[in-house]
Amino acid sequence: MNVSKRTLAIAGSGLSAIFTALTIKSQLDTNIVIFDKARGLGGRLATRRAENGKFDHGAQYFDISTLLDVPEIQILLDEKIISSNNNSDKFFSPGGMTNIAKFLLKGFDVKKEHKLLSISEIGGEYSLNFENAQSIICDDIILSCPMPQTIEILRNSKIEYDDSEMDSLTKLEYDPCIVIMVKSKNKISEYNKELGNMFADQDISWVGDNTLKKVSDEENFYTVQCSPEFSFKHFDLEYDKTNDLLEKELTSIFGKGYEILSNHKWRYSIPKNYYSNSESLVIKNNNFIGLCGDIFTNGKFDGAVRSGISIADKYIKNEF
Repeated sequence: MNVSKRTLAIAGSGLSAIFTALTIKSQLDTNIVIFDKARGLGGRLATRRAENGKFDHGAQYFDISTLLDVPEIQILLDEKIISSNNNSDKFFSPGGMTNIAKFLLKGFDVKKEHKLLSISEIGGEYSLNFENAQSIICDDIILSCPMPQTIEILRNSKIEYDDSEMDSLTKLEYDPCIVIMVKSKNKISEYNKELGNMFADQDISWVGDNTLKKVSDEENFYTVQCSPEFSFKHFDLEYDKTNDLLEKELTSIFGKGYEILSNHKWRYSIPKNYYSNSESLVIKNNNFIGLCGDIFTNGKFDGAVRSGISIADKYIKNEF
């Protein structure tokens, strides 16, 4: 099989997309183009600067115990891109989670601020149509977007594909998450069991310490995640209104000496249910269209990696 002249476009730059690209690159001489609608890399491997500190405002930590057979995971450990405190099983990236994506995507052609709207099939190739009015021509495409976005792209597209799984895919849902980035005058060490603290039955579900994670050199920079219930109910409110609703809980945690530096909303944060038939899905063999993401597995770091490797294996084995 000779696919050296084929161009593969990968939608998204999160974990599943990253490991799709890495796996294919290790075995095929394929021209890989990665594009993402955001200004940064990594999807929920997200880090933001504010004042003199930094916040991880997406994924907070992860477990690699089921990924020790993946070569890139060992490289991340060896290069100290990921680490843990006190031999814990909770791993993170010093300096910020986005460093994982930046490190692993070195050398790839990555196009940021490219929101895919639709796909057209022209003369045996795909034309990818973006919100910024640009287009990319490719032979094959793998979509790693959250499932509602993937379905919207496919429904807006002028292509033929196997839609037999579409009903089951439309039933896949995510919990949203509203995130608040707080600078506190007070340490909250009494809450920090390890990297932060989970709160049950409250509007705030997690407070993470970015100094303990070695993300922020500035002390007392905390990431606050709201519960799925609160986030769903108030997702469309302005940030100042959600902040006001949380004032009592924020004060109970930080005291009165806190400042909200930034906010973020994840519409598709954690899968509520999962695709159970496979770790990834091929909806067209030639020209190839594949789907992957953590919603095909367990909604976690290791699941996203496994889904990316799964669709890559299917692509590699495809006979063009």
